[in-house]
Amino acid sequence: MLTAEQIMTPDVHTIGPESSIREAIEKLLDKRISGLPVVDRSGTLVGILSEYALLAMAYDKTVTHQTVAQHMTREVISVDAKAPVNRVADQFIVHRVRRLPVVKDGRLVGLISRVDVLKALYTAEAPVCSA
Repeated sequence: MLTAEQIMTPDVHTIGPESSIREAIEKLLDKRISGLPVVDRSGTLVGILSEYALLAMAYDKTVTHQTVAQHMTREVISVDAKAPVNRVADQFIVHRVRRLPVVKDGRLVGLISRVDVLKALYTAEAPVCSA
């Protein structure tokens, strides 16, 4: 069975909790992504910042001067690097999230999206054509 580590994207754009919301928005727009794992200086996952959380800016323009720590979700749903793909799929179904951080010993090592899981499951089930 495939594991999270085998299907994750290892090069993840992250941000620190002390960074400004302006910096986070610039990174989201520049990289064309919808969320950022928040890691401390040691690489430990401490939160996640989504574009949804940043919509607060529509009501209060001063939000851009606040820190990521003030707007990140601290109760992050993550998966262990050794988790089987069906366990990862369970997390997507139960929690209805778009992406899951992959951790090893509390440190962020990658990110998995729903499409990564779908692709892995589909590829594993695809029949092999013989000529």
